[in-house]
Amino acid sequence: NTTTGTNMIVQRLFLLAASLLPAASAFAPSSLSSSPRHVRHLAVASSLESDAAVVVNGDAATESQSSPTTQQPNKQKRLAILLCPAQFCVPIDYEELLATIQTHPQNNVEVVATCVAPLPRTEWIKVAKQLPTKNFLDANLSVKVTLDWYFDAMETALADLFAEGGDDVEVCVIGHSIGGWVARAYLGGLSSSSTSVYRLARERVTSLITLGTPHISPESALVDQTRGLLREIESSADCTSQSLFDRGVSVTCVGSSSLVGKIITTDVEEIIAATSYLPLVGRLGDIKGDGIVPTDLAFMESPARRVEVEKCLETGNAVRHAHVLPTPWNLIDGEAASLSLPDDIVWYGSPGVLSQWLKYIE
Repeated sequence: NTTTGTNMIVQRLFLLAASLLPAASAFAPSSLSSSPRHVRHLAVASSLESDAAVVVNGDAATESQSSPTTQQPNKQKRLAILLCPAQFCVPIDYEELLATIQTHPQNNVEVVATCVAPLPRTEWIKVAKQLPTKNFLDANLSVKVTLDWYFDAMETALADLFAEGGDDVEVCVIGHSIGGWVARAYLGGLSSSSTSVYRLARERVTSLITLGTPHISPESALVDQTRGLLREIESSADCTSQSLFDRGVSVTCVGSSSLVGKIITTDVEEIIAATSYLPLVGRLGDIKGDGIVPTDLAFMESPARRVEVEKCLETGNAVRHAHVLPTPWNLIDGEAASLSLPDDIVWYGSPGVLSQWLKYIE
């Protein structure tokens, strides 16, 4: 209908603009011998070898290999969750998702604490200082320099989680949209952080889940919307899924194939999707995605799990990029909730979609 179409048009404009902003930070490499991280790596390897290519198509999950290894009954794992938000989204936008996760534990896991990186929408203004630079024009922005403010927010949240969770708590990082590749950069060491929080995170982070995150910046793209940031992350050996895997961090990428982008159509939403996909992949055609991010860009290389969702299992509705409309113009109240989209808009955190990736919180 007209209202939904208008909402999606505006959503697309702001979320597409959001991808122009930077984000990244990570974990530097180190020896794994005789460390707790090395022991955990062996457990992660057992799980990932069995389900590295999971594809969820509508009604059921089909896996290229056997089902994930069943863990032997043991002490319940205590886990904290850090959520890295999409551009211009604020912590309150994710309250419902985190509450649902905390009350639906999986895999003998007890979620003892949750936190969203504390980023009011006013923080994104800090990206503007890069706009007039030669590096911006040349699409050669530095992750460390451009995204230091996002990394600082992540460490603030991590410090709170460690304090609340206690000595034995481990951490799952969930990144939505741009937040997924910022988290990937942080876990790959691109923040160059030397804080005690970073060192502790290096030992405690056990999993990364990305939702609707563009992980690839193809040469065919009409424009580099991240101005070199994603390219730096892609080219960093320490930011690959294999490197993270070797350090004991399991990686799961969740992407939607619900919305086809078409130019010649009477469906307004298909036109909106096409105008989003075109600059990212550099071609037209029946390209699928979540309305903002094409499916083909939403996944990292193996051994990262690939969870491709085709529809909501409860309603059958298409799975879209986000559940809210960011309001970057509201700088007076930077913490105020974004505008909620209509109830029939389904996203990665909706019931019937969340259930398709919840088990990978580990």
